[in-house]
Amino acid sequence: MNEERLRSLLREPPIPGGEEAERRGLEMVEASFAERGGAEPPGAGRPALPRLAMALAIATVVAALLLSAAGAAVRNWVDDVFTAGVPDAEPSLTEIPGGGRLLVQSAAGPWVVQPDGSRRLLGHYREATWSPRGLFVAVASGRTLSAIEPDGTPRWSISASAAVGEPRWSPSGFRIAYRSGATLRVIAADGSGDGSLDPQTESVSPVWSPQGLALLAYVGSGGTVRIVDTDSAAPVGSAPALPGIRELEWAAGGSTLLEASGSRLRLRQLIVYKLRDQLGIGSPRDVPLPAGARIRDAALSPDGNTVAALLTTGSAGSPRSVVVLADADGGARQVLFNTPGRLSELAWSPDGGRLLIAWPDADQWLFIPAEGRGRVHAIGDIAAQFSPGGRDAAFPRIEGWCCVATTGGG
Repeated sequence: MNEERLRSLLREPPIPGGEEAERRGLEMVEASFAERGGAEPPGAGRPALPRLAMALAIATVVAALLLSAAGAAVRNWVDDVFTAGVPDAEPSLTEIPGGGRLLVQSAAGPWVVQPDGSRRLLGHYREATWSPRGLFVAVASGRTLSAIEPDGTPRWSISASAAVGEPRWSPSGFRIAYRSGATLRVIAADGSGDGSLDPQTESVSPVWSPQGLALLAYVGSGGTVRIVDTDSAAPVGSAPALPGIRELEWAAGGSTLLEASGSRLRLRQLIVYKLRDQLGIGSPRDVPLPAGARIRDAALSPDGNTVAALLTTGSAGSPRSVVVLADADGGARQVLFNTPGRLSELAWSPDGGRLLIAWPDADQWLFIPAEGRGRVHAIGDIAAQFSPGGRDAAFPRIEGWCCVATTGGG
C-alpha cells in the first residue's frame, strides 16, 4: 500500500463526535460574545458578518502559524500523527506470516516466538542467537555465555574474564564465536574447548562461512576484515575494512561478503586459491544508494542474491525511512517501502519471501512481501506484548528469524 493510499484512508473516516464538538465550540464562542455584550444569544437572527470576521481572524492566525518556524514544527508533528503506522494493524501477534520462529530481545530478556504467535521469555539475558536449526539458543549476560533450549532449559554456561557479547553459532552447529571484551573467542557447542582467536578486535559481530566450514570473518584492530580457520587459528585472507564499518555479513554460497557503515554498503567477492589453500578478498564494489541516505540496517537475503537496506533520508526534524532492495550482482534497485518517520531494523524470513520491518514510533511490526505484491501484515502494540506486566515497555529488538535448513548439529 503506497503513501497516497494511506493518506487517503486516513482522511476519509470522520472524527468521532466531530459534529457535536463543532456545535459545542460554536455555542461557547457565541456565549462568550454575549457575556461581553457584543453579540446576541444564539439563534437570534444576528447578521453573519461577526461570525465571518471571526473565521477570517482565525484563518489569519493559523496561516501565520503554519508559515512560522514554530509552525514548521507543528506541521511535522501533524504529519507524523497521520502517517505513523499502518491503519487497522492487528492488535496482537497471533501468527508469524510466512511461518518460522522469531528470537526477540526485550528489556526483560530474549523471547522465542512460535509460528502461532505464542511466546516464551527465556530469562534475564542481554543478547541471544539461534543455533542453525533452532534447537538451541546461545545467550549472553554480563560475563557469562550459556547455551539453552528454546523452552529456557539450560544446557551449559561458562564465565569469561570480561563482558560477553555478540555470540554467533556456526552453520555447522559445532562452534560458537563470541567477544569477551575486545577478545574474539571460539568455543565448541558443548561448552568445551574455549579459546582465544584474536585478543584485539573491533565491536562488529563476527560471521561464519555459510558452507559449514570452520572459517570465521571478523574485523580486527586497525580496521581489517580477516578470515581465519578457527580449527588452526591460521589466517586465510584479509583486506582493509570499509571505514566506519558497523555490520559484516557472509552471503549464502560463501562467495561474497557484505560490509555496511552508516553511509555506505559494499560487496566483496571471495576468490579461492586452491594451491595456496587461501581465500583472496576481491576489490570492493559499492551498492548504489540515494544521495545523503543514512543506513540504519542491512541484510542479505537467504539465497544471497538480494541486499535489503533500511535507509533514513531527509532532515533530522522531518526524517523519512526507505526500504530498498538491490541485486547483489550490481543490477536493479527498487524501493519496497517508503514512509515518514523512523524505522529501526529489518530481518529476512527463512525462505526469503518476506521482510520483517520494525517501526518503533508506530509500535508496529510490518511483514512485507519481498516481491512488493500481496498484503502487508501490520501488527500493533508490539512493546507491550514483550513486556511482562507492562513493565519497561521498550520496543524490542529482532535477533533472528529461524530457520534455514542445514546439516550438522544444532
